[in-house]
Amino acid sequence: MKRIPLLAGLALAGSLLAQPGVAADEGPYVLKELTLVCASPDAYQQGLDAVAAASNKRETRKQLLEERVCMTIDDDAIEDMLPPFLMVRERQGDMVKVQFKIEHYKRIHFLHRKFAHVTYEGWTHQNRIIPRSALGQS
Repeated sequence: MKRIPLLAGLALAGSLLAQPGVAADEGPYVLKELTLVCASPDAYQQGLDAVAAASNKRETRKQLLEERVCMTIDDDAIEDMLPPFLMVRERQGDMVKVQFKIEHYKRIHFLHRKFAHVTYEGWTHQNRIIPRSALGQS
């Protein structure tokens, strides 16, 4: 299985920002729709500010992805997340470093599909994640 970091240099940034002795949370969690997941806590805030200031939010989100700064997790991506869904790997104040797998597939022929499981890792605000067990509750 292939592991691809969300953005170039994320491993280096994560190792520089890591807090010693911080244990990973149990989880699993899920993301709220239209959540930004970014290369660093600073990139998250910059991406959030850029989207808030933009007149065309969809185009701004697309540009952030092309620049490999942030990606937006929409409802389709949430549906394609694989167990154990979203795991919290690190916390820094109100920011969390998350890791999740998404199944990407492409229809080749009527009955044939091509699948790929890709692991993503990045930073988001802690209020953008919810325990998966809370989904069934009203």
